[in-house]
Parts: sequence; structure tokens; C-alpha cells
Amino acid sequence: MNLRTIAEAIDAYKRGASQADAARLDFFEGLYKYQQARADELAVEMKTATLSADEAEEAYFGDEPMLVKAPADIKSEEFWETCAQIAQYFAKEAGLDDDMSAALEDFDWEAFVKKLDLEQAGTNPPQFVEDCFQNFDTLGVDSSLPSSIVMMVVTCALRAHIQSVAARLFGSVSKQALKGSRLKPVNCPVCGSPAALSHVAMATGIDGREREQYCNVCGTVWPFDRMRCGVCGVDNPARLHYFHVEGDESHRLQNCDECGRYQRVFFEESLEIPVSPEVEDVVMAKLDAIALDPRFRVE
Repeated sequence: MNLRTIAEAIDAYKRGASQADAARLDFFEGLYKYQQARADELAVEMKTATLSADEAEEAYFGDEPMLVKAPADIKSEEFWETCAQIAQYFAKEAGLDDDMSAALEDFDWEAFVKKLDLEQAGTNPPQFVEDCFQNFDTLGVDSSLPSSIVMMVVTCALRAHIQSVAARLFGSVSKQALKGSRLKPVNCPVCGSPAALSHVAMATGIDGREREQYCNVCGTVWPFDRMRCGVCGVDNPARLHYFHVEGDESHRLQNCDECGRYQRVFFEESLEIPVSPEVEDVVMAKLDAIALDPRFRVE
């Protein structure tokens, strides 16, 4: 994460923001600072397999994410310590009610993490998160703590543990592969997660406006094709439509007739503030409410 850009973007969004929105931005800025500090701390001693340029390119364009070939080594003691510290931050800063905050502070993260498949977490993060949700009732969590809160802690901790590995693996992909004419990966080429959002950059030269996908699970940002669905990958502009809130053309929903799903997309050209995908992920959460409109469903 680029903490300086995050801070500048948050400062820009806080100007004129409601008290609740400003507090939410402050909360996430504090969370990002912790995640980055923990990622830096873990990267010092973390060992991970590396990929050659050919192996990285094969994974980049293939069906298997890079972590399958070069897993992140997530140690139980380190992971539960990360979860415990993030939970303490949530308890103090997330605006939870007193009972839930107390339950988070008292939760036995060591016992909980020992029940998780951390090998899967380091190889296939999205499946790990999905399996945790599906099997949540078997993990011994008291009913006072909903799965959404517990799993938000877990996914935030996971980012801290795989971010440095992801950056190293993605850095093995050649510039030629990233800039080439082949269709780019729809899901994260490192961890396999669906993109959280997409970013259309400023126009540059004859290439026009470039587009990138962002993964909020491992932090990877990768090039993407300008006129494709960011969810299913259909390459047919006639099947894609954009919607936005009146007065804000920078933040849009790309709706796809092919898959009936949508993706949040922000346009840098009209944004006029520092670009941070982490901050946009927070700001654009409100657009998900628009997706409840029946137009975003295919019969």
C-alpha cells in the first residue's frame, strides 16, 4: 500500500464529507497503516518460493494463480497474533456496540486460528475465505460475534500476510507480457480473487485511457482490457453499460448483459484527487446499493 497516497486521498474526500463518512475514512486509514506495518514486519523473515519469468507469465495467462505455484507460508502463531491485534483495533475504533467490542477483545484467536487451513490460505485465499464462511458454525465462535465481523478480521489479517509475497510474484511478470495484446486475466493472477474494482487511468498518448483491475485480498493491481466486463471477461462493448449517481461521473457501475453482474469502476480523468484503490474501495461501497436496482439483473 502507498500510505502517503492513501492519506492524501482520504484528506481530499474528507473535505465536505459528513461526520459519519469522515469517521469511516479515518477508521480505514488506521487499518491500512496497521496492515502495511504488519506486512513489512512479516516480509523480513517470510520465505516464499519464487517464479522465473516464464513460469510467472504462464501463471499470469493460465488458469492457476501464482500462489498455487509459489504459496505464501502463513504461520499459525503469527497469523493469530495479527488477527488479535486487528480485532483490538476493531473493538476500539469500528463503532461497534459495547457487547460486540468486548466479545472481540476477549476472543481466543489462537484457538480459532488453529482450526483454520492456513496452507489453503497461502495457496488459494478466496477459497479459504469461502470455506471459512461455509463452515463457520463448526469453528466454535460464540453467537455474540457474527461471521461477518470475525471474517472481516481474518481477511484483513490475510492481506497483511500475503501482500509482500503477492508483490514479489507479480513483479516476476515481464513488462512485455503486461503490455502485450493478449486478453488480460479477469481475476487476480496472483491469488485468484475476483477484482474488487476497476480503474480507468488518464489518457496517455495514442494508447488512450488504460484500465487496471484491483484485488483487495492481496493488493495486486494488473492491466486489463479497456472494453471488457471486469467480472466475466466478455469482450463485447455492446453488452456493457455504465451507470452513475447524478453529479458524480467519476464513480460508475459497469453492468454486463452477458453475466448480469456489475463491477465498480472509477475514472481518474474526472476524479481530480490522488488515486488510491484502497480508498476508492471504501468510497465506492455506497454504489453497491445502486446494484439492487432491477436493471442489474438478467432474467
